[in-house]
Amino acid sequence: MRSFLTKMFAVILLAGIASCSKDALRSYDSEQQLNAVESVNDPFLLSSVIKQTALFYQGLGYDNSKLPGAVQYMERNFQGGDNYYSGFKEPATELYSAMNILKLIDGSISLADKRGSTSHKGIFIIFRALLFSFMTDFYGDIYYSEALKGREGILYPQYDKQADIYTGLLAELEEANTLIKTGTEPLSATYDLMFGGDKVKWQKFANSLRLRLLMRASAKLSDAGTRMTAIVNNPSETPIFTDADDNAAITFIGATGENSWKGGTNNWADNEEFDRRRPAKTLVDKLTQLNDPRLPVWMAPVEKPWTSNPAQNGITFNTTDPNGFTYSSTWEYIDRTKPAIAAQSVNILDSNKIYVGFIAGMQGDFKNGNGHYDTEAGGVVGNFKVSRFSKLLRENSHPLLKAMIMNSDELQFILAEASVKGLITGDADAYYRKGITYSMHRWGIPDNQISTYLAQPAVALPADDAGRLAKIADQKWLGLFLVSVETYLDLRRTRLPDIFNNGRLSTYPFPSRFRYPGNELGQNKDAYDRGVATLSPAVDDEFSKMWLLQ
Repeated sequence: MRSFLTKMFAVILLAGIASCSKDALRSYDSEQQLNAVESVNDPFLLSSVIKQTALFYQGLGYDNSKLPGAVQYMERNFQGGDNYYSGFKEPATELYSAMNILKLIDGSISLADKRGSTSHKGIFIIFRALLFSFMTDFYGDIYYSEALKGREGILYPQYDKQADIYTGLLAELEEANTLIKTGTEPLSATYDLMFGGDKVKWQKFANSLRLRLLMRASAKLSDAGTRMTAIVNNPSETPIFTDADDNAAITFIGATGENSWKGGTNNWADNEEFDRRRPAKTLVDKLTQLNDPRLPVWMAPVEKPWTSNPAQNGITFNTTDPNGFTYSSTWEYIDRTKPAIAAQSVNILDSNKIYVGFIAGMQGDFKNGNGHYDTEAGGVVGNFKVSRFSKLLRENSHPLLKAMIMNSDELQFILAEASVKGLITGDADAYYRKGITYSMHRWGIPDNQISTYLAQPAVALPADDAGRLAKIADQKWLGLFLVSVETYLDLRRTRLPDIFNNGRLSTYPFPSRFRYPGNELGQNKDAYDRGVATLSPAVDDEFSKMWLLQ
C-alpha cells in the first residue's frame, strides 16, 4: 500500500500552463485536457485531483507565508513583508495555479461522462466548485461559464459576475451530492486518498462546502438561511460533516519532497527556511490565555527565555511535548546592568514565559524581537527569545500532519454562527463545543484535557449575541490553524477575531482581495476591464471590494 501511494503522490501535473507568450495561457487547453485523460481511468484521475487540490490548499496555509502572516498565525523572521500584508500588493498568480488543476478536473469530468461514472463525476464536480470558489473569493469577478473552453475556440473567456458564479457553484455542489448518491459504480478505497471509497463522506463534503459558501454569501443572499436549513434538516438526502473524522484532508507519506509536509527535511534540508517562520504573538498569547493544550503541540519552548528572577539565571530545563519531542531551554536574567540587555529593554515584551511569539507586523528589526540581543550568535534567522514552531512541523510525515481542505470542526463553527444569527435552528453552544472538541481531537488532545478546557469560564459562550459571535470566531480561528485560506476569508467577512490593530499593524489596512495576474491585463484585457469595473472602487488593488463585501 505504501509503495503504491508513493506512486500516486508522484503523479506529475497532467495539465499545466505553458510559456508566457501572448496566447500561452489559453491556446493549449485542448491538448492539455486530452493529455489529462489519455490512457488513464477514473480512479487514477481521482487520486491525482485529490492530491493536487489538497497540496495546493496546504501550500497556501503554511508554505506561502502571505496568508498565514495576514491571519497572524505566523510571522516571518526574515524579510518579513508578509508580516504587514506587502505580498498583497503584487499581482497574484494563484488563479493560474487553480486553473492548472481545473484543466485536469474538467478533463476528468468529460471522461466520467463518457464512461457513465456518475459518482466519480460528482466528486470531480466538488473539486471544480471548490477551486472556482477559491478564484472568485480571492479575486472577485472571474471567468467561470466560459473557462476551459479552449477546445471550443474560446481563448479569451469573459468574466462572470461574482453573484452569478455563486449561483452556479451552489447548483454544482447540489448536483454533485445527487450524482454521488445515485451513482452505482464503486469507489476504489486505494485511489480515494481522502475518504477511502466512502461515498457518504463525499456527500458530506459536498454539502458541507455548500454550507461554507452559503455562510460566506449570507449577507448577500436573502434566502441563505432557508437554504442552509434545508441542508441541515435533511440528513438522509444531504448529509454533512457530523463526526470527528469527517475531514477533507490527506496524510503525507514522507518519501519525497512532493509527498512530504512542506516544513520537513525532505523539502527544507537545513533549518534556515523552517526558522524563518515563527509563531505570531497573537496566536501564542491566545493559546496561553486559554490554557490551550494545543500550544505545546504547535509551538516549541523558547531557547533562552527571559526571567525576572536572578536566581534562575543560567538554569537549564528540558521539556517534552505531547508528541514526545524534546527541547532544552536556559533561563536568562534581565540584567539591565549589562549594556546589551539594557539597550533592548523596550523590546522585551514577554518574560517568565517559555512560549513566546513574534509581535504582529514585525518589521526589519526582527533580530531584536522580544529583546534578543545576541544577534551574532543567532545568525541570519536566529532568535533565542521567541518560540519556533514545534518539531512536529519539522517532520516529513506524522499522523497529525495533514494537507487540509475542510475539517469537521470548521463545519460545527459555521453551524454555531448560523444558529446565533438565526439562519438555522439548533443549539449554538452544542455546535461550538463540538467544534472545539473535534479540533482538539485532530491534534491528538485527550478527552480529559478537552473536558478541562471546555469547563473554563473563559471558553464559555456569553449570553449576548455579539459576545457569542466573538467567542465562536476565536475558536474557529484557532481551529483553522494552517488552513489559512479559510481563516483569511473568515476574517475578511466577519472582522472577527478583532486582531487588525495588533502589534505594529495599526497603520496597515487589512487587504480585501488578490490583484488579478498581470497576464490578464496583457492577454484578456476586455474581460479584465469589466471585472475591475465591478469592484468598489473600480481599481485593481488589494483594497477594492468585490460583490461579497459591498
